[in-house]
Amino acid sequence: MVNIERVLSWVLRIGVMASASFMVIGFFTTSALIWAGVAFLILTPLMRIVMAGILFLAKNDRLYFIIALYVMLVLVIGSMLKF
Repeated sequence: MVNIERVLSWVLRIGVMASASFMVIGFFTTSALIWAGVAFLILTPLMRIVMAGILFLAKNDRLYFIIALYVMLVLVIGSMLKF
């Protein structure tokens, strides 16, 4: 049985560690890697919601899947309206 909280915490940890790694390496090489780190940091919460939706769907929990889908939709539309 998959523990949803543990999987989602690992998604957040990996996203933050990847973004920090890109930023640190970018300080010594090129600014493009710093921007890649910023992009990872921005996409980490979205990836958490995507993973939560997948896990809820796998557990046949339709209500929480619909909630995760709604939150994902709000985040995507909100980010598109800023540009």
